[in-house]
Amino acid sequence: MFTLAVSLSRVPNMRFLEMLHNIPDLTWTPGVSQYFLDESIQVTKFQRVNQVSQKTRYVGAAAGSFSWLEEKPECLKVGEQQSCTADWAFSAVGSFSDNRCISGKDSARVEYSEQYALSCDSSSNGCYGSNSMQNPQNFLKRTGVPTKKCVSYKSGLTGKVMACPSGCDNGANMQLVKSLSFEDVCSGEESIMNALTQGTIQSQIDVHSDFMYYVDGVYKHVSGDVVGQLMVSIVGYGEENNTKFWVVRNAWGSAWGEQGYFRIVRGTNECQIERQCFLTVV
Repeated sequence: MFTLAVSLSRVPNMRFLEMLHNIPDLTWTPGVSQYFLDESIQVTKFQRVNQVSQKTRYVGAAAGSFSWLEEKPECLKVGEQQSCTADWAFSAVGSFSDNRCISGKDSARVEYSEQYALSCDSSSNGCYGSNSMQNPQNFLKRTGVPTKKCVSYKSGLTGKVMACPSGCDNGANMQLVKSLSFEDVCSGEESIMNALTQGTIQSQIDVHSDFMYYVDGVYKHVSGDVVGQLMVSIVGYGEENNTKFWVVRNAWGSAWGEQGYFRIVRGTNECQIERQCFLTVV
């Protein structure tokens, strides 16, 4: 098993981009994101560890469309990992923050600390990425995290992980908040749709080179090799022009994609997004 943080080049391949523009009936818009020019995109390249998890099937008559961006937009926020491959921390802790707000455990959205997970979760690999979503989920359940106000995000500027802190940045005592449990709800498209009514869901995609040119629309891989993996949060679903999609939050900042989000084809396990995914129970 190995993990490797991969920093993808800022220089766009214009011939590849032209080829994407010439593909007929593309459901998404290819282009060069300003964020991609300003920041080196960090993804994790690793030998996938197929950790077995018991599937939980959520059943019911799912609505035709649903999104927490519409239901409770105040409970969601786009993070920005910057120069640290912290997608695993942003997706896990981000969904934890979302779901505490959605459930009413917190009266408003409280931002919890990705930095604490980065620095203290020894089962993951800090800014080198994580090869399993179960590692940060177990960390949230067994250890917990403080608020971001207590331990702020620093690794994005340095690309390095600080030592695990014993107190808040200002020297105050630290209070850790834990999740109750987590469930792998990827036991079919409808299970994910029904589980989404309980909160946002951490998942992972294979990143192909054409994804680097995503601007907007419903992404479907059409060309290029796998360059890494990326952990994300599914926040909703819908359909556009007879194409079903998931609404997914990335951690590349709000200047990327559709204000920090992207849509991806639903129901076909596109880029492995439906292979394994976790609902954090708060």
